[in-house]
Amino acid sequence: MSAAPPPDLIDRLIDDWKRERPNTEPDAMHVVGRIIRLAHIYEEDVSRMLHDHGLAYSDFDVIATLRRSGAPHELMPTQLQKSVLLSSGAMTACLRRLESAGLISREAGQQDRRRLSAKLTTKGFDLVEKLIDQRFDIARKSVTGLSATQFATVTNLLRKLGS
Repeated sequence: MSAAPPPDLIDRLIDDWKRERPNTEPDAMHVVGRIIRLAHIYEEDVSRMLHDHGLAYSDFDVIATLRRSGAPHELMPTQLQKSVLLSSGAMTACLRRLESAGLISREAGQQDRRRLSAKLTTKGFDLVEKLIDQRFDIARKSVTGLSATQFATVTNLLRKLGS
C-alpha cells in the first residue's frame, strides 16, 4: 500500500479551522474542497487554451453542447441551460457573443416561431472540431496519476456524490 500524499492546501485549511474554531466540523472539506479546487484548476487550464481563440470557458461549453447534440446542432436556450451552468441572463449574453462572432445563428424555433433557437454555424462547428481534443487532453492529463482501478473508484464515488 502506498504512503499517503503530503498535506496540501485543503489539509492546512481544515487544520486552521479546527484550531481557530474547535467546535466547527470542517472534515467534509477534505472532499468538497478538493473537488472545488480541481474544478478551478481544470477550468483555468481550459480557459488558457481557449483564450487564444477569443473564447471564454462558458462560450466553448455552449458551442460544444450544440456540437454534441447532433445534427442539426440546434437547441433552445432552455435546453442549453440544462447542459451548461449559466443563469438565464448569462446564457442570453453568451448567445449574443457567439452570434456576433459568427459561431452560432439564432433562428425562430420549430415549435414556437416567437422563440429563437441557437444553431451552430459551420465556423462554430469547425472551431469545436479543432479544440475538443485539446480540451479532452487537458482532462486526461489531470487524471494520469490514477490507476484504472482508482479511476473507476473516483468516477463511481463522484457519481454517487452528484446523485
